[in-house]
Amino acid sequence: MDKKLIKVLFIACLSLIFAVSLAFAQGKGKGQNKNRPPGWEKGEKKGWQSDVPPGQKKDEKLKKKTNKSENKQGKKSKSKIEQEVEENEAEAKGEKVKQEAEKESEMKVKEEELEKEEREAKSKIEKEKSKVKSKQKKKQATQ
Repeated sequence: MDKKLIKVLFIACLSLIFAVSLAFAQGKGKGQNKNRPPGWEKGEKKGWQSDVPPGQKKDEKLKKKTNKSENKQGKKSKSKIEQEVEENEAEAKGEKVKQEAEKESEMKVKEEELEKEEREAKSKIEKEKSKVKSKQKKKQATQ
């Protein structure tokens, strides 16, 4: 019976040691917070506009679109990003509208110039016709 008791105690000690070693093997903070990049808790993040390093922003944007549950910081950074995107889109639209307006004004100026040239050409033709008619009348009057 003493041998069975010793075996049970030995197995219990081994299982306790195994369980404790697994807890230490995981390390400090590893695997606990998978939403943040490694080293997030260390130091101040200068130049970051969101929870994500500047090079990983696109991946985080895709994650945020698919992730329905967001914390307040995620919502704030998302709103900043959305504002920047909206501002860029507004600027692009403004530039397109400006370019279109410039093209339209150039077209109007060209059309006006063509109309002036047509009027001048018509007036010259009418003057020449009137000259020809007056010459014909003179000829008829002299005959």
